[in-house]
Amino acid sequence: MKKLFILISLLTVTATTSAKTPPENSDDRTVCATLEKAIRRIVSIPNIDGYLTLKCDFHMHTVFADAQVSPVGRVREAWQDGLDVIAMTEHIAVHKNKGIKLKDYNLPIKLAVKEGKKWGLMVVPAVEITRTKPFGHMNALFIKDPNVFEETRYKVDENGKLLRDKDGNRIPNPTEMDDFRKAEEQGAFMIWNHPGWPDKKCTLYPLHKQLIKEGRIHAVELFNGSEWYPKVLDWFDDYKLPMMANTDIHDTSEFAYGDGIRPMTLVFAKEYTLESLREALFAGRMLAVFDNKIAGDSKYIEQLIDASLQIKVINADKGVLEVTNISDLEFQTLFGDHMNPVRFRPRKAIRVTVPKGTILDFINCYAGRNTVKKEIW
Repeated sequence: MKKLFILISLLTVTATTSAKTPPENSDDRTVCATLEKAIRRIVSIPNIDGYLTLKCDFHMHTVFADAQVSPVGRVREAWQDGLDVIAMTEHIAVHKNKGIKLKDYNLPIKLAVKEGKKWGLMVVPAVEITRTKPFGHMNALFIKDPNVFEETRYKVDENGKLLRDKDGNRIPNPTEMDDFRKAEEQGAFMIWNHPGWPDKKCTLYPLHKQLIKEGRIHAVELFNGSEWYPKVLDWFDDYKLPMMANTDIHDTSEFAYGDGIRPMTLVFAKEYTLESLREALFAGRMLAVFDNKIAGDSKYIEQLIDASLQIKVINADKGVLEVTNISDLEFQTLFGDHMNPVRFRPRKAIRVTVPKGTILDFINCYAGRNTVKKEIW
């Protein structure tokens, strides 16, 4: 009994001395070591044959235009969200935040590039040429100087006052093609943004048809922010115009997308450098990823499927497989007598019967209007 009492006493003393007590002075500055910051989400999307898979967002805005986040904040958000590449695409001639007026459009780019180096995140110098339809909005990537573009979207008098027509409407300033040529002179990669905005009509105007045929528009947004434009799939079929998914983000990323994977453009580059990214974009090696959908060239979608799905044959004669999806992308398929999609969910395995040689229709993978169809073993 005496030994038991001594043991209990020792345990009590040990517990008391090891417990952390509050500081004697409650006003002392203390550190809460259990709090963690700088946590990065790992978005698992495998590399494909011979290329790195870069997770990119080529359309975003900051407090220097009409958004709520600084360039430094955009970099940190993108790093936390698991991205590899972003582009600073500030509006030309849009200054909606009172008290903030850009005198040098290089400033948000410089701030983002500097911050990107701290986090190992690539930042592409870019700008958004903001005009009314039919020209619309276009992002120019890899620019050298954004200050050369026209700031005035509408005609003004010598005092800077807006000119209006007889009905009181603002008169567009017809300088968009001048700006387009200025971007081309800087070797820019040109993206046609949100073609269905703001009138909910995806109109392929003669201007765009001509620029696309001449190879001067290099990609178009299939997805922007929270909406997508199925008609763009037709343009891929007709013109092989590469498709992108970008956020066009104005709010914080958490407010816009919660804890889900944000929309992104996958670019397949040889190396993680600005030069290699540029080469990949002009070569059209990209896919749009958004809302459990993947769109683009079937060649790259098929390679991504092969890299993501690991097949274990359980019974070859009966076609019993265990399919493990090692990626954070979902692949939805229809085949055989299935009336509902068979889903290969992110980072999960499924037991499924697929006779050898069966063609699976990947119904959430779009190569233009057609979905991707392929064997998995």
